[in-house]
This record gives sequence, C-alpha cells and structure tokens, in this order.
Amino acid sequence: MGQHRDDKNFNPFPGLRPFAPEESDLFFGREGESEEILGKLLKNRFVTVIGASGSGKSSLIYCGVLPKVRKLIMKESSTWKIISFRPGNDPFGNLADALSEFISATGQKKIDRNSILSEFIHNRGSLSAAIKKFIVESDEKVLLVIDQFEEIFRYSNLASDNSSATESAKFVDFMVSTVGQTSVDVYTIITMRSDFIGECAYYQGLTQLINNSNYLVPHMGQENYREAIEGPVKYAGAKKNQPLSCGITRHTGVDDLK
Repeated sequence: MGQHRDDKNFNPFPGLRPFAPEESDLFFGREGESEEILGKLLKNRFVTVIGASGSGKSSLIYCGVLPKVRKLIMKESSTWKIISFRPGNDPFGNLADALSEFISATGQKKIDRNSILSEFIHNRGSLSAAIKKFIVESDEKVLLVIDQFEEIFRYSNLASDNSSATESAKFVDFMVSTVGQTSVDVYTIITMRSDFIGECAYYQGLTQLINNSNYLVPHMGQENYREAIEGPVKYAGAKKNQPLSCGITRHTGVDDLK
C-alpha cells in the first residue's frame, strides 16, 4: 500500500465494499476485536464470527485477524498456511479449488481439483487426510477461513430438490469432524450473517462448536470511528485539518465499515 502515498488522488477509504486483504494497512478501529477473535481461535482451534449484514465481518478477519496471525508467524518462527474460500453452492468443489490454488501458489506441483475431491470422498470424515497428503509437513499449522458460511444454507434453501440440502449437511459434518481431529493442526474461522444463526441449530455438532467459541461483531463506538477515519487519513499523508482530494462515503470501508 505504501506506493500510493505520493498519489494525490489516493483515496484511503474503500467505501461500501469490504476491505481487500492487501488493504490491511488502511484498516483501523477494530484492534481490540481482532485480538479477542485471535485469542478464541488459538484457544479453541475454531471461532465463528457472527454479525449483521454490513457489520464488517470479512474486513475484520482479512485485515484485522489475519495480519495478527502473520505477525505471530514471524514472532514465533512458526509455519501457518492460510487458505480461504467461500462455500457458494458447491462447498466441496470450492474448497478443492482453494486448496489447488494454494498448492500452485506455493510452487508445488499443481494438484487438480478432481484429485482433491477424490481424497475428500475417500476420507469423508474430515479434511485432515487431504491436508496431510497435499499441504502440510511436520509441525505446520493450517488456518482455514470460510467466509460467508451462510451461503451453505442459503443455496440449500433455494434448491428445488434435496440433493443440495444433503450436500450441505455433509459439508457441515465434514467441517465439524475436521475441527475435532488432532492428527494435524487445523484452525478454522467461519464468518456468518446473524440472521442465519437459527439454521445452525439443525446441526448438533456445529451448534456445539459455535456455543463454545463465537464472537458477535459489535457496533463501533465513537473512539473506534475516530480511529477508522483518522488512521487512513494519516496513512494517506494528509495533515490534520487538511482535506483529502477525495470524498468520504458512508464510512470508510468496514461493513460497519464493511
């Protein structure tokens, strides 16, 4: 982000869209929330981040929590492999695509999605076997970020037959089993809209995980808003009381600030 400092037209506020992962330098006002979520994740290997639509869940994870995980990596000289995806209407397929892209990005020999899906089928109980085979070496940790987890329920409810609902149930069981496995260190963050929380009650294992480790994204307070506005302004190089050559929209970005 630093290369934009000399651009007089640089707008440090994303506006109504969520912050992109590469915009973490512009993300201010959620420091305490990020620390609390990370603490729950490290303690339980799982955390559900819940909030209303537009409350800033995705931005909070990608630009608040994940940078802290990366600092943890440098501080502890540990190895974390971070894989993120959205389930959409094909959760197993989209997870396979995310793993395939991650493997390719790390310079390893590309593994096509069908090979990964085949591994899922033969080890339907959890993701651990596929991760051990394709992703991790000894003592490595994997952080799986499932953004907009409610898509599993939303697409299932829109389906005209039961096949989608069955696949969604299988995927929920798959992820619950993954969290319970200890053969590899898999940590999981899911973000979900609060109006879909009732759907989780149909899945006992998922309900237990959420009850054990969850974080409800709060509305931002006055001081949070001050940081969210002043931080990006200073980053962009503007001086106090000096207007930027850009407008400030409904927020500054986080869904609440998105």
